[in-house]
Amino acid sequence: MNALAARIAELIAADGPLSIAQFMTLCLHDPAGGTYGARDPIGRDFVTAPEISQAFGELLGLWTVQAWHDQGRAEGVRLVELGPGRGTLIADALRAITAAAPDFLGGAEVVLVEASPILEALQRDKLKTFTADISWCKHFDDNLTDRPLFLLANEFFDCLPVRQFVKTVQGWHERMITVENGALAFALTPAPAPSSVIPSDRAEAPTGGVYEIAPAALTLAEEIAAVIAAKGGAALIVDYGYDSPGFGETLQAVAGHKFAEVLAEPGESDLSAHVDFYALAKAVEAGGAAAYGPVTQCNLLADLGIGPRAERLMITNPTQARIIADAVDRLVNPEKMGALFKALAVAPKNTPPPPGFC
Repeated sequence: MNALAARIAELIAADGPLSIAQFMTLCLHDPAGGTYGARDPIGRDFVTAPEISQAFGELLGLWTVQAWHDQGRAEGVRLVELGPGRGTLIADALRAITAAAPDFLGGAEVVLVEASPILEALQRDKLKTFTADISWCKHFDDNLTDRPLFLLANEFFDCLPVRQFVKTVQGWHERMITVENGALAFALTPAPAPSSVIPSDRAEAPTGGVYEIAPAALTLAEEIAAVIAAKGGAALIVDYGYDSPGFGETLQAVAGHKFAEVLAEPGESDLSAHVDFYALAKAVEAGGAAAYGPVTQCNLLADLGIGPRAERLMITNPTQARIIADAVDRLVNPEKMGALFKALAVAPKNTPPPPGFC
């Protein structure tokens, strides 16, 4: 049992079992032992699309410009990225925006929402040569609600904590984290969960079926949608996940690019869960905006022109042609990231569909 596991065990001894959501939050963001609180996991545990090819961030930047054009080129907009990692995506996006529509950044504010001080430092270093008005904050909050909002979120929602409920013959019981024989272990609550917790379309699950929900993700999606509905703008959410309701658990741990045990060595692996795009779209609609998609990452990037962009990169960098081609293949090949990763767009109801969602 490592140091973070020992502290979690102490919390359980003092206050009782933890929900999976509480456990995920500690594992990911504990200042001393959390995955993001204590180190940079990108590259060590996993690799994200912006780190694979610069074309990804460039195309998302151009997506933002086109959505801005389609809504009348408002001045003084706010460009937000949730969970910017090492700053690679926003750097590539800003270069593309500056080249294609420098007036977009006139009076604009760029805000990076980052909870990890280690990653924030990497982002500041990556972006130090940019002249745009760039600032950082820890959470998406009321300070980001007063302007047209253009928001990018790549592999952010999968890291938001989930709760799990398991169907038994007595009803639905929440899965918790406890301590058994000196080790962290899963357990179910003795009492069934209130029926209001389980959506009606999941009520007929078989015994052993698992209902997984990410309350923080749904709340955030609704908040983003409310800003876009009121002020204008657009959001693009890209992540791995599923697009129809179902039963099953998707919580996973990855360490060193390999799957690991969820309860083993807390903080030493990256915890995530597949995004429920169906529920996310419903949350967007509850916030008053229109939800588009999800579409596969393969189709989105193809519609945004990743093929021609890759060809230009290979012509400009002939010695890197094979590396560029392999990187793009990894992003769009349905057997790699192309089908598993999906994209959901958010826009005001009275505006054209965003690029790639027509």
